Amino acid sequence: MKKILAAFALFVCIAFCSASAENFLSVKRQKKITPTTKINYDFTKLNYNIASGLLFDMLVSPDKYVNKTMKIHGQFYSENHDGMRSFAILIWDLTGCCPTGMMVAPLSEMKYPNDFPKNDEFVTVTGFLEKIKSGEDESLYLVAEKWE
Repeated sequence: MKKILAAFALFVCIAFCSASAENFLSVKRQKKITPTTKINYDFTKLNYNIASGLLFDMLVSPDKYVNKTMKIHGQFYSENHDGMRSFAILIWDLTGCCPTGMMVAPLSEMKYPNDFPKNDEFVTVTGFLEKIKSGEDESLYLVAEKWE
């Protein structure tokens, strides 16, 4: 059941991004997260309701969030859709029924699957929010600089 809900959440989180074992949306490093980098949106300190509302605002008003930093802790999810692999970090509510999350664009030096967490593994990801064009759509992604 959680797999079905995770797939649905991936769709709701702006899915249809991208990539197979060799083919996925990735970004060349443009910025660098350092210990002194200010985190604009630390989702590790937000409850589900606030996080969900903020993620929805990012969906409807992405321009406000471009170039901001974000830290998110949640369940790693990856799926292959028509030869393209997409990645997301899912946050679950307390009942485990209703996920929300963020699409992730890894750095281009990462290789799938070796450099990635396993599906359903909990991780903390820090990076910069960027609008990225994938096919005909442009969406807000977390360009993942740091994986823990």
